Amino acid sequence: MKRVHAFESAPTTTLARLLIRDGVELPPPEAFTEESVHEKLWEVIHGMESRRHFLESTDHLTDLALYRHLWEKTLNEPTEEVTEAMGDCACHIDLLGDGSEESIRLWLCYHASEADRAEWARNYPDDPMPAHIDPPCDRDRHLPKRFA
Repeated sequence: MKRVHAFESAPTTTLARLLIRDGVELPPPEAFTEESVHEKLWEVIHGMESRRHFLESTDHLTDLALYRHLWEKTLNEPTEEVTEAMGDCACHIDLLGDGSEESIRLWLCYHASEADRAEWARNYPDDPMPAHIDPPCDRDRHLPKRFA
């Protein structure tokens, strides 16, 4: 009950504000090229980890596209400041977890295993199955996890 109260009474802020407070600079995506953004992206990912915010389903994006997504959307969405008083609480940010048709299509194209795709086809035989596309990145298995 104490953890629930701590979470419900936590101040609402944004990850951008928290990261900047922690000393992480957040230049606009235009300041980078695909080749130069890698180090900054991982600084942001580790900064998010220190704030108990964990990314999932990112392999379909290049480093620059992920940084742009984080900079334009994720880092500026309202969120609670997760603190030690919340115990094991953490925020998991699944970039394809909103259930939209586009997210499902991207999951089927880039992330779903052959078994997942076969099950989807059985369960939704009238839905067209998009072709598998090899993701541009192999990042997800290296992302920080709350309970590794």
